[in-house]
Amino acid sequence: MGKVSVIHNLIGGQSKAKFPSTMGSALSVNMYSESNAGTTYQKSVPGIRFKKRLNGVSGAACHGSFVASTGLDSNNNMPDAFFVINDILYRVDYGWNYHALGFVSSGSYPTFAETGGERPFLLIADGANLWCYDLKNGGNLEQITLPKRITDSETFIKPSHVQVVAGSIIVNDVGTGYAYYSIPYPLSQETREVYKIIDGQVQYKSDHITPDTIEVQSKDYVFLDDYGAPQYKNGESNSDSISALYAIGSDLVVFGPKSIEFWQRGSNEYETWTRTSYTFNREIGLDAPTSVSSVNNNIFFVSNGMNAGRAVFGISGTEFTKISETWLDEILDKSATDNIVGFSYSRSNHAFYCIYIPSISRTFCYDLSTKEWSERSSRDQKTGTDRAWNLVYPVWFDNLTVFGHIKDGSIVYLDDDFHEEEISSTVKVPLIRKRQTPVIMNNYQPYTFDELGVEMNTGTISDYTVNPRIQLEISEDGGYSFTNTILEECGKVGQYFYRVKFLGLGQQRLCVVRLTFSEPMDLTLTNASVRLTPLTYSM
Repeated sequence: MGKVSVIHNLIGGQSKAKFPSTMGSALSVNMYSESNAGTTYQKSVPGIRFKKRLNGVSGAACHGSFVASTGLDSNNNMPDAFFVINDILYRVDYGWNYHALGFVSSGSYPTFAETGGERPFLLIADGANLWCYDLKNGGNLEQITLPKRITDSETFIKPSHVQVVAGSIIVNDVGTGYAYYSIPYPLSQETREVYKIIDGQVQYKSDHITPDTIEVQSKDYVFLDDYGAPQYKNGESNSDSISALYAIGSDLVVFGPKSIEFWQRGSNEYETWTRTSYTFNREIGLDAPTSVSSVNNNIFFVSNGMNAGRAVFGISGTEFTKISETWLDEILDKSATDNIVGFSYSRSNHAFYCIYIPSISRTFCYDLSTKEWSERSSRDQKTGTDRAWNLVYPVWFDNLTVFGHIKDGSIVYLDDDFHEEEISSTVKVPLIRKRQTPVIMNNYQPYTFDELGVEMNTGTISDYTVNPRIQLEISEDGGYSFTNTILEECGKVGQYFYRVKFLGLGQQRLCVVRLTFSEPMDLTLTNASVRLTPLTYSM
């Protein structure tokens, strides 16, 4: 009779590295750790429901999303959602009707902000232009007049990031170290009164004392002061260019390839921006501008390799924490990172930061509550292979967690009571969930793997005609390669007592177990019991 032990590390985060037998072999795909009343278990991610297809063009990818705090007066100011699909901006109302508002720069990943104030506008920076949309009155996209570069009077700035802090609009200028900003609430009125300037001189009225003024369109003077001069600031630590801007409350995080600074704006109209905290000059910089995202007042991003190779960092307040592990750092080091997409969302008591890496078609997800990484994937309908998660750029809208799609122009949402992935209103694919264990050893001595008992939910499928099955694969070399699959039933409806057991699993020394589940039902894993017989000879 072999000895019996319990594998508690059947649950947990991901650690699969280049040499799994010695560095780590654990893998979690479409599953994450959850706790309830002291019990920890591995839980399936929700299924994906199709909602609308905004753009039917093949390969139409979502490049950004935003939910405003208000909406059209004609819709009782119910907030609208906005999605950029390829190069078209769509507005989606609470009735899930959608409207194309206009075009943004082709291939861009626009950033969004909202002005607030008496006339709230949505702002969109696309790397070439700054657009605005009247949230209460609607209409089409309109261009905000951009200033010319302070270093080149012939060239207009090109903003890729826009933020609003204390009512002041601030944008970067791609490839330069300058940011340009406005007075507070520059669009609160349609027009603005400024000094009349001719040949650089202020003009005066007939009394030669009172400055003469003119009335201008507010959107033409956003980044200019009352004298028509651009308002700007550059980094205080060095001549680093500004790759991204991100605001949390009154703090503005200014990202450069070689440094990160924290700015705040003064409290009155005439105060400018100042650096407020220590700058990680030449230690941590931003590698992927589209990787910046925030959740629960934490900012996350993919850093460059100046400090210790590419990695994922989080910022809480002004404190920096490296959250990626060695296995992920190695993947980032070997991947093209210029178009990595970072996005965040919350679900129940979990907050997630995810990175989608197009060059290798993989999506990794960090859980702030457990500090564990896992992987998200989707099954390709045509090839039957697993690739990156189809979901990007989530928003909370109409009491749903709504995502854009990486390739088919649709918007989808998560459903805890659904356990497949809908491609359209009529087509769906399985939701593939995987859990691969760390290496199972017996003091590095060989053993016979007599039995594996998997503790999971059984008898919970809704189809009375189906007895669902779970798939087992065994690696005898520590996670490099796997044997043929073994299938075991999980119990029909109501068979809650059903035990999932795999018998006669061969002689092992460095054994890794991989479980795969694709049935249309929820899945939870707690641990596994192992019965093995030690061997007296070496392998």
